[in-house]
Amino acid sequence: MKHVIALLMVPALAHAGTAFDGYEAFYASLPDTIFHGDGTELQPYALEGDDETRYGWQGVAAGRRQTLEIRDGTLKINGRVLKRNRIQPFPGEAVGETDLGMGAVAYFSPSWTCVENTPMSASGSAVRHRVVYLIKRGAKGYEAWKLPSLFAHCTSIRIKRQELLVQEASYRYAEGQDNPTGVTFREFALTKGRFTPTHVKQSITFVEPGNVYKFVLDAPVDR
Repeated sequence: MKHVIALLMVPALAHAGTAFDGYEAFYASLPDTIFHGDGTELQPYALEGDDETRYGWQGVAAGRRQTLEIRDGTLKINGRVLKRNRIQPFPGEAVGETDLGMGAVAYFSPSWTCVENTPMSASGSAVRHRVVYLIKRGAKGYEAWKLPSLFAHCTSIRIKRQELLVQEASYRYAEGQDNPTGVTFREFALTKGRFTPTHVKQSITFVEPGNVYKFVLDAPVDR
């Protein structure tokens, strides 16, 4: 039964041995994703008298007019502030004032909004970590979840049988080696607002030494 469950994670458009140049290409091959394409980058602007730069976008997306603004790291959606105490981080992640700013990109679906950003302070291997906020409008305002950051991307989020699925990436190392040989993705369902492991995994293996962005898809694993 474990092997049957694991097979559900195998992308519909990719098979073991498929090569990828980048995680966006890999996520685009996954079935049942809810966000697609390059997203919409929020643009910098300033109001008269302001001593700070804001980032915003407004237009029609997912069948409705949308307005987003980031000011001092705080996100406002359609005129309503996303309060930090309404953002639930994945275990090991933390919500910070510098999460969102220059370079933030938004994605829209009829029921969800996703905003991602690589903090300007990131350098070296830290740029592999991306802030991803998954946002839903509820009866008491917006609530959100901060997803696992390593190789994170809004386009990796999936819905299957009305269950929202996200992935946690972690490096895989060969015995005695300091550099990773690949990445294992663990699947989590957003169940009653909490991250619940599904025990489904998928792994990739790097094909060039020191290059974590070129890899092949491995055969599915159960645990």
